[in-house]
Amino acid sequence: MPIRTLLVVFALLLDCRILLANQHLTPSSTIPLPGRGLVLAWAPDGRTIAVGGHMIDKARRNLRYDTKLYDVATGAYMKAFGSHYWWVLALDWAVNPYLGEVIADAGDDHSCKVWHPSGRGTLSTVRGQYRVEDGALPGIRAISSAGLLGINGTMLALHFSPDGKWLAGANRDRAVRIWQLAPGPHRFRIVKMFYDYDGGNVTSVRWSPDGRSLAVGDRRGRVLVRAFDPAHDLWDDATVEDFQKVAWRGIPYWMKTHLDAVTKDPIWMDDGHKVVWNVRWSPDGRRLAAVGTDGTLNVYDASSGDIVRREHTKALYGLDWSPDGRLLAAGSADHQIYVYDAADGTPYDTLVGHDDLVTAVAWSPDGRTLASTAGGQLHSPALTSVVLGPDMNVRLWARE
Repeated sequence: MPIRTLLVVFALLLDCRILLANQHLTPSSTIPLPGRGLVLAWAPDGRTIAVGGHMIDKARRNLRYDTKLYDVATGAYMKAFGSHYWWVLALDWAVNPYLGEVIADAGDDHSCKVWHPSGRGTLSTVRGQYRVEDGALPGIRAISSAGLLGINGTMLALHFSPDGKWLAGANRDRAVRIWQLAPGPHRFRIVKMFYDYDGGNVTSVRWSPDGRSLAVGDRRGRVLVRAFDPAHDLWDDATVEDFQKVAWRGIPYWMKTHLDAVTKDPIWMDDGHKVVWNVRWSPDGRRLAAVGTDGTLNVYDASSGDIVRREHTKALYGLDWSPDGRLLAAGSADHQIYVYDAADGTPYDTLVGHDDLVTAVAWSPDGRTLASTAGGQLHSPALTSVVLGPDMNVRLWARE
C-alpha cells in the first residue's frame, strides 16, 4: 500500500478516535416504526415510549391514525390507542392526581383523546372510535364518544399542567385551549382560551414548572409567555356553557366576537424567528428555550424575556431539556441532533444517524437516554398522504 494511502487511513482512524473520545451520547438501540414518527412521549417510569405520526397498520392493510407504545428495553411493539381521523401530531404522558396515569393525543380531527395506558389498546381500525374497553377515560367517554371537544382543526401540541388540574393544547386556529381535568361542574370542558390573531398557527405550548405561566410558540416566529391565574383567567359559568354549544366550524367566529374572553397581553414576547416549532422550560423554570426554522436555538430569562444565549445552525424542530437541566437537545433539518451544555452553550455532542428532518427529541425521565424520531416536517404538503419515508425509526442514545 502506498505511503500516501497509509497516511490518509491513519488520519481517518485518528479522526474517528477523537470523535469517539468526544462523543458523550452513543447509539443505544433503534425501534422500527410502521411509518413516520412525528411526536414522542416517555412513560413516567421510563420503560415505555409512545410515538405518534404518519403510521400504517401493515397487517390490516389500512391506515391507523393512532398512538403506538413500544417497550424501550426490547424495542417490541406493545399496543396502540385510538384511531383518529388523521395523523397524531400532539402527545403527552403523565401521572395525574385526578385521573391516574394517562396519555393525551390529538391530531387533525377536532378531538383530543385521553387514554389509560394500562388499557388493552385498540384492536380494530374504525376511525374516530373512543372505547372504554380499549382504555378510553370513562369520564370523558360519558360526555363525548369522540373525546375532548371544542377543537377547530389541527392540534399541534398538548401538555398536562404540573398539578394535573388542566390540559393545554396548541391549535392551528391561533388559540391555546385549556381543559379542566380536576373534579367540578366543568370537568373535561374548555374553561379558557387564549386567542391571538397576529400569531397565526400556535405550534407549541408548555406549562411552567410552577404551573403559573404558559409558554407559546407560533408560526409567525414569536415566542411569548402568558401568566395563568385560575382565579382571574377562567371563564365564568355562562361563557363555558355558551362555548360548549359552538360547533367546530363556528369557533373562529365565536372567538372574534368574544375577544374580551379570549385575549390577554403576554408578560413578554420575542419575534422574528420564522416558524417557532418548540418551546421548553428549564426544569427549574428560570429559563425558556425555543427553536425554529430560522436556525436559532434561543435561551431566554423566563421572567424578563431577555436572551441569555443564542446558537445558530440549520432549521430546528425537535427540542428538549434534560431533567437535570444540564443539556439541551435540538433536532435539525440537516438530519442531525445538536446537544448543548445548557450552562454556557458549549457544543456537547452532535448525533448522526437519522435520514430525515428530526421532528422530535425527548429525554427519558431519568435523563440517561435521549429518544429521537425523524418523520419530516409537520404538515409539509409532501407528507399529507405519504406514510413511508427515508427514516421510519425511533433512535435511542445513551448518555454517559
